[in-house]
Order: sequence, then C-alpha cells, then structure tokens
Amino acid sequence: MALTSIVAHRIYRHSPGGAFELQLRSEVFELNGKLEELAYELKTQFIRKGGKSYGRFSDELGEFPLPAWLRDCREERLGFLSFSHKAMQQFQQALEKAESLLDAYIVFVEEKLEVGDTLSVYLVEHQSGLYLDGELALDESLFLDTSGFTLAAKIQLNDWTSGDSTTYLTLMRARSDKDIAEAFTHFIAFTDKQDIKHETAEFLKVVDDFSNTLDENTARITRTKVVDYCLEQNKAGKAVTIADLSTTLAEEVKSYEPERFVRYVESTKPDIKPEFIPHAGQIRSYVRISGRNDSLSMSFASDCLGREIEYDPEQDTLTIRNLPPALKARLIKHLKEAQ
Repeated sequence: MALTSIVAHRIYRHSPGGAFELQLRSEVFELNGKLEELAYELKTQFIRKGGKSYGRFSDELGEFPLPAWLRDCREERLGFLSFSHKAMQQFQQALEKAESLLDAYIVFVEEKLEVGDTLSVYLVEHQSGLYLDGELALDESLFLDTSGFTLAAKIQLNDWTSGDSTTYLTLMRARSDKDIAEAFTHFIAFTDKQDIKHETAEFLKVVDDFSNTLDENTARITRTKVVDYCLEQNKAGKAVTIADLSTTLAEEVKSYEPERFVRYVESTKPDIKPEFIPHAGQIRSYVRISGRNDSLSMSFASDCLGREIEYDPEQDTLTIRNLPPALKARLIKHLKEAQ
C-alpha cells in the first residue's frame, strides 16, 4: 500500500448524560508493516461491505467545516495531524445531541495511488478475546475489530479537487445506533445521496437496447463484458465510466469502434450520467435470474429464458429443457429409489 499518513484518536462516553471526551495522539504514526496491515484490512473490509451511499461534500462550510480543513491540508497550509485534531473536535461537537454510549477510535488513512489520492476515515472499536499465555493460563485481551466496523468514509481527493465528479465521497453507514451514525454523517459533511439502484437500472435498459442492435452472439458477449466491467469497478469502489466501458467493449469485440457504445448512449439516452456508481445486485441479476423459497432454490443465465427455459405466467410454471447432466442423473436416481 502507498500509505502517506495514518493516525488514530479516541472518542468515548461511558455514562449516560456525560460529555464525549477526546484522547488525541500528539503525532502521526511512524509507518511500518503492522500499520500497513491494519490499513489494508480496513480498506479490504470497506470494499466488501454493503450499505454505502455516494455523494459529495456539503457546500455549507459554516456548518460543515471539514472540507475547508481538508483543502488546507492538501495545500499544505495545515498539517495532517492538525487536520485530524480539528476533525475530531468537529465529530465531538456533532455528537452533542447523541444519547448512545461510545468508546471508539477514529482512524485517518491517507494513500497516494496511481489512480488518485484517497483519504479514508474509519470508526473502529475494540473487541475482547480470550487467549492462553506462556504458562497456559487463560487470560483476556483487547484487539481492534477491523472487520466489524459499521461507520466509514472514503474521499477520492483528486476527483474532489478537480470538480469533475459528484460522487467522490463514499459513506458507509450501517450502525444500529442511529444518533452516532447521524453525527458521523454530519461530521464527514456528506450530502447528495445517489439512487444507485435506479441509475443502474436505467443504464442496463440502455445496454439492452444496444444489444438488440447486434447479432445474438455479439449481444451475449457485450452483456457479459458489461457485467464483468461493472462488477470489477464495484469491487474496487470505483465508478462506471461510459467512455471507458465503450473502449473496453471494443477491446473484446474487434468489430466495435472504441466510441461505438458511448456514441449510442449519447444519441439515444443523453440524460444517462457519463459516470455512475453501479449497484452490484442489479448488475448480477442482469445476466442471471435467481430466486428461492423454503423448499426451492433456482438460478440460471437470463439468456436461457425463451430457449431452454420457458415461463408461462398464466399457469405460473417453468418448463426446463436440456437439463444439466449431473442434475438429470440425480433426478433419475431419486425416482428409482422412490419406486
């Protein structure tokens, strides 16, 4: 990992009605292997977790000063440590109306990557665990719960400063303590939540229309490549860029010109955003149809519908042809045993 700075501070309140207290580090951590391992684990878990919203910083700097301090930090008018101290004081202030108890650590991680610099902020708590010491006596220890955190944010710094994106700020908010989650959201200055499910559905409708202009084999390759690209972007926490996807499709289908798909989108659906965050569930279901109840689980490629699989909505029945050999063998065996 290309870590440039990492620091952590503690914020806690142990009794109802009491004030939230801060314990601030006096210097950033000196980078080493353990810190890189911590940052990598937090980053990996953040990518894997759901419950993310995508947006930007609020323009109300009086109420949400974090972006101004971050800009000062980026332009070297404010040190990273001082920035994190100011941020913690802002979080403490945002928690004034919260009623929940808390004892947590706010970890600030700055990375310098080829695709752009990032700042990640995690709220991490301790977990307790048992271990056997050198004398085989049972003892208790504390450790950072790097997989169980439920509040975090990631800022794509280059996208923010360039002004070319409205989804440079990713917020993960899945904590059950609503008042703590709201305070964290306020502290991060997050606004303009994106309806990524609707945006993804609109995009997939355009992909369908585009595929209908192609021969069957090319259409199947196109849909599969779209899904692969979108899921890769989602896994990396990146947006889908129509122009980049168009180039990627041209690399897969040699008959395409690099701008063919992007030109189709611009001419038929100009209101589609040129960049959006993909909804993983919608993308996966685009090429696979699946469902389950208490006694039945089924999943098949959407291309099978109308060919190997036919659905009769009036009778609410599925007719399946060309069964997988293993399934067919199991069915025959089961019927023989039942007789």
